[in-house]
Amino acid sequence: MKLLTLIRHAKSGMDNDLSDFDRPLNDKGNSDAEKMGEYLNANLPKPDLIISSPAVRAATTAEIIAEKTGYPEDKIKYVDELYLCSISEYIEVLIEQSVKTRHIFLISHNPGTTGFTNLLAGENIDNIPTCGVAHIELDLYKWEDVEPGTGKLVKFFTPKNI
Repeated sequence: MKLLTLIRHAKSGMDNDLSDFDRPLNDKGNSDAEKMGEYLNANLPKPDLIISSPAVRAATTAEIIAEKTGYPEDKIKYVDELYLCSISEYIEVLIEQSVKTRHIFLISHNPGTTGFTNLLAGENIDNIPTCGVAHIELDLYKWEDVEPGTGKLVKFFTPKNI
C-alpha cells in the first residue's frame, strides 16, 4: 500500500513585475500553508518524501508544510517537470520513486493537481482550491505500477473546511 498526498500550492500574489514562476505566497497563502501543515501533521501519517514544483509559490508551500510536519527542508525534492505539468508527467515523477518510499507529499499546481486526483481515484472534483489536499491510498507495492484508477480518495480537505 502506498500513500499519496496531493497538495495544491497556497494562494499567491499577483505581481505584474514578476514572472508566473516567481510569484510568492501572499499573506493568506502563508497563513493557509501553516494551518494546513499543522492539520496534516495531526491527521495524516508523516511523509517519507516531499516532492515539489520549484515555482516560488509551490516551493514556499512545501517548505512551510515540511516545517510543520517535521520533515527536513533540505530533503525536499524539487522537480522542474511539476511546474504546470501534464498528468503523464505526474506519473513519470512517481514511477521514479523508490519502492521503500511509502508516503509522498506532492506539491504542485492546477489544473494538474485536480486532474491527477480525478484520474488516480476515479473522482469528479471540479477544482482543488489553493492549499487544498487530496489524500489517496494506492493499492501498489511499487510506484512504477501507478496508473489511472489505482487509487482511492481517502480524505479531501481545504483550508476553509478544517
